[in-house]
Amino acid sequence: MPPPLSNDLRKRIIESKLRNDTEDMIAIEKEVGKSTVTKLWSLYRETRSYAPRPNPRGRKPTLSLEELELVRASIVQRPDITLAELIEQFGFVLSVSALSKIVIKLGLHFKKNAILQRTAKRHWSRRWLRH
Repeated sequence: MPPPLSNDLRKRIIESKLRNDTEDMIAIEKEVGKSTVTKLWSLYRETRSYAPRPNPRGRKPTLSLEELELVRASIVQRPDITLAELIEQFGFVLSVSALSKIVIKLGLHFKKNAILQRTAKRHWSRRWLRH
């Protein structure tokens, strides 16, 4: 895949098109494909800008900003609420582990339980010893 066009080249292509140069002439002169000139001109007519469109890569957020604030407010209001109760309360379609990751990203922490931590340590140490 060729590298993206620089903003300078994009600007020069649009300026050439505004001077009523043909797309074939511009493509030959700027050493780009005719379809590139056509698409860039279409983008310019649509947005009045030669800047590239933003690239929406990556995974889309599971919860909207409003839903995140609802979760935060519920946890602050009732710190002993479980993740399963939160899912049920708001009708989210996600797993407890997914909500757990979201809550951690919100900067909220779970209450630590010493007994559970020791059990988890033992479990992991046994698991590591088997390998």
